[in-house]
Amino acid sequence: MNRILNKSLLYKLCNFLLCLVVPALTVGSSSAQTAPTNPAWVNGATYQVGAIVSYLGYDYKALVYQTDWVGANWDPADSPTLWSKMGPDGPAPTPQPTPTPTLLPPGCDALWVAGTAYLGGATVSYNGINYQANWWTQGNEPDTSNGVSGSGQPWTIIPGCNGSVPVTVPPVPVTTPPPPVSTPPTPPTPPTPNPSDGSTGTINFHLLLGVGSAQDSLTLTGGNYTDLIESNIIAGVMMGHLIGEDYPGIQFNKDYLYGSIMGQLLQENIETELYVSTGTQIDPSPDQAAVMGQGQGGPYQINNYAADMVSGTYDPEGHSLINYIALQNSIGYTFATAAQQHLLNTPASFNDKYYGPMLTGYFHYNDFVALIVTGKGPGGWTTPWEPAYDKALANFTNLPGNFLDILLNAAYNQGYYGPLVSYYSVLGSTATASTVASVDDFASVWGNSDSYHQYPYQVRYYLDQLYDNPIPTAGPETLVTPQNQVDFSMASLQTVFTNVFTKLSYAGSNNQLEAISADQAQAAFGAALTQAGLSSSATLSLSNASDRGQIFTLLEDAISQLEAVTGMQFNATSNGQL
Repeated sequence: MNRILNKSLLYKLCNFLLCLVVPALTVGSSSAQTAPTNPAWVNGATYQVGAIVSYLGYDYKALVYQTDWVGANWDPADSPTLWSKMGPDGPAPTPQPTPTPTLLPPGCDALWVAGTAYLGGATVSYNGINYQANWWTQGNEPDTSNGVSGSGQPWTIIPGCNGSVPVTVPPVPVTTPPPPVSTPPTPPTPPTPNPSDGSTGTINFHLLLGVGSAQDSLTLTGGNYTDLIESNIIAGVMMGHLIGEDYPGIQFNKDYLYGSIMGQLLQENIETELYVSTGTQIDPSPDQAAVMGQGQGGPYQINNYAADMVSGTYDPEGHSLINYIALQNSIGYTFATAAQQHLLNTPASFNDKYYGPMLTGYFHYNDFVALIVTGKGPGGWTTPWEPAYDKALANFTNLPGNFLDILLNAAYNQGYYGPLVSYYSVLGSTATASTVASVDDFASVWGNSDSYHQYPYQVRYYLDQLYDNPIPTAGPETLVTPQNQVDFSMASLQTVFTNVFTKLSYAGSNNQLEAISADQAQAAFGAALTQAGLSSSATLSLSNASDRGQIFTLLEDAISQLEAVTGMQFNATSNGQL
């Protein structure tokens, strides 16, 4: 689900080594020690951004809104992604009020904060009750602004919080900011009908399956979203290509893996329907600006984009996005600035309709690799998902149409150390066709209000609409075909393919970074067209299974052709700026 300062960001911080079980530090006391000036860090407490605490004689400032869960070992000295060391304990540098740490009741999500912007799907607690945001909201108190999904209220009550335990809301800062100017959402420019684009129908999204109704929709008729869908499908095929290069012979459900990035955009972004095809931004409206803030990761909400997902640091050590040579030309920061990037706003390139989807594809591929590598080697340990994950991948080489997409989407949404990665890894380790059919069934999450369980299936539900597959309606077994059609003309697909790959780079002569040229991309696509027996005037429907298979094969071949032209595999990495 969408995560602006909510609990899944904390789960994802557990992807770092910070969440490994390590021997607890024993803090001795001494009569010679002076009492700390700032409040002592409390294990299990919740802190706002900027909160200052004392720990082992030093002051630390909170970098993110966080709950330092008991047992997670997120103490300030060992958690540089959560806390910034300021120096020896002393007076607070400014008279800014420090939020009071609050111990959360059992089962309660992070406390609602009036000044925080929450995306749809974010979960909070307020006065002992858990709530889930139905869409982007800021300043709406959950207890007075809630209702069932579809009621028009921004919050819906969800189970899990013990309301009998009192909850203290963090104090409001002394300085009261001026009231925000209320600006109505900017409606998208109506798309100009394109007679050559036969796309029709509607995709409904932002909903919990079996719990509420959709809050947003894309109107496919007129073709406004076709190039955005094309760009996302290209990125999804690239993700599958990268996975295949790293793990030859692995199989997966191409419909769901290749389409996964488009489904992610619909679920994670704010109002994707505001996209206008005449521009290059995925999110052109000021109403969508929250996704480009510090640590947000853009429209696809790849929150940990600046981290090395194996070493657990913000210094690139081989498994950061910037380590991938193909991404270095356009990512928006360098190796020299990478360690500080998590403190800055998300680079504008993440909002580019040609680069943003590809970046997200690499993010998922990086997860795929990190889950294999983490914990292995000298001084290694056994991660919670191993050895089941390795066994699942080996099993997937002999199991077509498996649920690798669900496993990777769980890793993205809940984080490696959330229980779902281990759960699906164990299932995958011994899975048969019967297991796949059971996992594929929407009944496994229908009516479940837990957003982590729902997320991989929300992605599939949106893709089923895109592909015009039967979708569940009143219940998981009540299916209706949505009557959608998305047409890809080969001329348009070639243009988008070229625009996507000219954003990427490769190691050229003398190991210098070179941008892929338009001529190289067009030649690779043209060669793939010839091999497929297609002309540039052909049109294929993404919503037809046979045509969709041809689109996937065409893109697979075009990517391989381009690798041959550049002389570099697209999963190549470097440990420094080329």
